[in-house]
Amino acid sequence: MKVDTVFVGNLTNQKIEKFIKKQATVFIIVRHGEKENSGKNPHLSEAGKNRAINLAELLKNAKIDHAYSTDFFRTRETLEYLVSDKKLEVKIYNPSKISDFVKTELVFNQSKSIISGHSNTNPLLLNEICKVNFYKDIPDDKFNDLYIVNVFRKGKRIKVFHFLY
Repeated sequence: MKVDTVFVGNLTNQKIEKFIKKQATVFIIVRHGEKENSGKNPHLSEAGKNRAINLAELLKNAKIDHAYSTDFFRTRETLEYLVSDKKLEVKIYNPSKISDFVKTELVFNQSKSIISGHSNTNPLLLNEICKVNFYKDIPDDKFNDLYIVNVFRKGKRIKVFHFLY
């Protein structure tokens, strides 16, 4: 299997669709937006809500079949505007069982999915999908990473695009 990761840089909505390949199974992996500084399960802050609105705008013309989130306010709220626009239901996954989630929930059939997670779970998810040990935790104060993972021929070739949004 061959895995290529390309850091593309800042994302604009006129560019994003060319990185979502029709012939691939695609996973768009985002970290939740900025959160309020209260409690164990905080909501998004105003900056986080603005980031969620920006995410929905970036992906408004992209085909997305499935949406997944951990069961936290901030991860679900990050997808709220996007799934509302696309009339999708958010399926909850357990971030402590990433391997099971990839094996039993994710479908490798040329569908397009968005997954909202955390600074320490998104790298685990990327590593599990790509069958590598390459991706490392995202700094706690960094909320703008977005990965588009294109899986070709049932995992024989994987192309990962890393953006900031």
